[in-house]
Amino acid sequence: MFRRLMLQDFKFTSEVSEFVSHSGVKFSYGPKPLGEELFVWSYGLLDENGIDDHEIEFHQWEELPIFFKAPERSDIPFDIFSAAFYLITRYEEYLPQVKDDLGRYSAKESTAVKGGFILMPLVDLWIRKLLLLLNRSFDTTIRRELQLKTTVTIEVSSFFKYKGRGVIDNAIMFYGHFKRFKIRYLFKQIFVLLGLKVDPFSNHEQLIRSMRNRWKHGRKTSSATENMIFFFHLGRYNRTDNGISHRSRGYREAIKQIGDYVDIGLRYSFFCDDNEVKTQGKKFEKISNRPLSKTMAAYSKISTPGHYKRLVDLEKLEDYSMGYETMPGFRASTSHPFYFYDLDYEVQTPLLIYPYALHYKSISGNMLNGQKQIVQQLKRRVEEVSGHFIVMYDYAQFEQGLKSHATTILEHIYDKEV
Repeated sequence: MFRRLMLQDFKFTSEVSEFVSHSGVKFSYGPKPLGEELFVWSYGLLDENGIDDHEIEFHQWEELPIFFKAPERSDIPFDIFSAAFYLITRYEEYLPQVKDDLGRYSAKESTAVKGGFILMPLVDLWIRKLLLLLNRSFDTTIRRELQLKTTVTIEVSSFFKYKGRGVIDNAIMFYGHFKRFKIRYLFKQIFVLLGLKVDPFSNHEQLIRSMRNRWKHGRKTSSATENMIFFFHLGRYNRTDNGISHRSRGYREAIKQIGDYVDIGLRYSFFCDDNEVKTQGKKFEKISNRPLSKTMAAYSKISTPGHYKRLVDLEKLEDYSMGYETMPGFRASTSHPFYFYDLDYEVQTPLLIYPYALHYKSISGNMLNGQKQIVQQLKRRVEEVSGHFIVMYDYAQFEQGLKSHATTILEHIYDKEV
């Protein structure tokens, strides 16, 4: 959110004569300046039709990396508007690419990784410097509202580890424990199935309690800056999505119960076509007794723009899939929500994308101090630009008895001081 402390009238024009004759402060964006005005050179990306493969060369703007560098005079040494558009629209993901094992865009192939700024919300940092230039040039004060928001999102691919799972799934897990001589896990599975022990994934109450303790009177308010969202899988059973069936009474009741305390949304299944998008949305609304407003794609497989094109037809939605499971950092180089822009049709859509900065899976193999350092680095960057710090977890990472720092890092994410 921007706050303008000194209101000034302004006008947009594409008429050169009108612009040149104006005697007040002026700003132009184009191939060359028209006078002594504040000028930003245009690379031309925003005027193009269609999608082309642009050569990206990296340079520096003081401490920040840039590309689409201006060849001559420009008060900003690159085309900030084209570069920001390129990153936020995920322009590069429309081009031919090498996929990973799950058919996703590879983080290693991204401009952000190649340019060394994957851990920076670079577009936000560019905008902050642009605001300083505008304030100085136009003798005004425009600034972002200083407020950091923090959200933990939890992808529930399977609500139970053993309980409610099919006979084949339990048989496979049982054989795995036996083959690896994991006697403790083998007996735990037996006791859970006999109803003598609680399922290891039964941890939602603790997670909700940790969130409610941070809210005044235990309830989220419109001014709350900390949040938690559960995304539930309701798709059909397949080799990748092999969790609990949406027909399970215990699962359905748990979804309703969790929705009474924190935000909930839908985790679209890995194999999800146009029909499944609508079918799973209806299942969610029927089970939760509320309209679908928040979604994510399984394993963050969005295959830009394919998955987002399906969501556009579902009217106003928020999606939380924009990030990399395999690497910490900002996939779209911003920590602020933005509307999906369809490059194929060259139109802004009503689909609001909330990019996450970190999937816990990408750091879970690190030592605790290493995990904390990455969280600190990312959160400080987001706080610096008054952004929204979003961290994604897999529900299974909170498994009871699992040797993991997931819960410790969860508390660290919400800490006011990092």
